[in-house]
Amino acid sequence: MGWLDDTVALVTGAGSGLGRAIVDRFLAEGAGVGVLELDPGKADNLRAAHGARIHVTVGNATRLADNERAVADTVAAFGRLDVFVGNAGLWDYGLSLDALPADRIGAAFDELFSLNVKAYLLGAKAAVEPLRRTKGAIIFTASNAAFWPGGGGPLYTASKHAVVGLVKQLAYELAPDIRVNGVAPGGHAERSSRAARPRSWRYLLGLHAG
Repeated sequence: MGWLDDTVALVTGAGSGLGRAIVDRFLAEGAGVGVLELDPGKADNLRAAHGARIHVTVGNATRLADNERAVADTVAAFGRLDVFVGNAGLWDYGLSLDALPADRIGAAFDELFSLNVKAYLLGAKAAVEPLRRTKGAIIFTASNAAFWPGGGGPLYTASKHAVVGLVKQLAYELAPDIRVNGVAPGGHAERSSRAARPRSWRYLLGLHAG
């Protein structure tokens, strides 16, 4: 342990699932961790679990101002930023083209691409100057669906392929000051029960009525 002593990371979407596991591992290796989390309840749980070793900013990863606030909060709390982890994301539960109502394709596209792609770009924009000062790194959570079909529906798969393009372009633009990489996890077990998680495409798109 202690491989990441004196390292500071900022992780988006870290209140549960893979994001929470990333935070826990960074902390176990000695890092200071900032978090940008949308859900105030999950933010409170993180604070209760980790105390002063973590600084949680409640905000929306799809908004530049909230990303900038999370970066500023993390730097204020720990004095620097070495790693930005773009992790917040939304899965489409394998919703096929046939199953997606024609009149909701636009809403579905906007919902998934806003969080799965735009939020990563906004986080990188907010973090780039502090990362240049530390010769730091950007890491984006992609997916096995970033390379192969079957890991989601067409919207999710397309969004994760876009993440790979973003990794390549930012690596090209930001070298040699900032390293940019992606990770491509496959399916994994959630800590919460599957029954507690929404499976409706209406929920995923924010269309709770009907």
